[in-house]
Amino acid sequence: MILPFSTKINGRPNYFIEKIWLGLLFSGKYGNYMYNIYNKCYSDKFGESWDDKIGLLPKIHTIRLDNYNRWKEGNKMHLVINNRTDNEFHFTPQILCTSVQKIEITHENYPILKIDGIAIGFSKLQRLSSNEGFESVEDFFNYFKEDFEGKIIHWTNFKY
Repeated sequence: MILPFSTKINGRPNYFIEKIWLGLLFSGKYGNYMYNIYNKCYSDKFGESWDDKIGLLPKIHTIRLDNYNRWKEGNKMHLVINNRTDNEFHFTPQILCTSVQKIEITHENYPILKIDGIAIGFSKLQRLSSNEGFESVEDFFNYFKEDFEGKIIHWTNFKY
């Protein structure tokens, strides 16, 4: 399944390619393959090295709508930017979905976030927003401004 990503959120670079690469490197699944092959492809395609992105935190999952219940453990995923364009770039090898978790965000007097039906506290929310590639919980909720139901799609062994 194609899993498209943008390269900007609210007009600012999100560095999702680099953050996802870091997550895959730290998971130990792809190691030097990611570094050698994809760093070269990235450099050739974009004219810069992801080595220059010092201090980024890894992105180890993505949150998506799943109205048709398509995302399941074991799905083969192709992570891309610029999907269906001349600049389409598959920035990882084919990877497996290791698990999915249900996520719900509601905004009443304040945001409430549930994973698999259980409300999470602030420390877990900080970890989730970081693992999702956001710089802060505030940035996370600036993106998820509306009520939301979907799935956390994992490609590492980490779960909440």
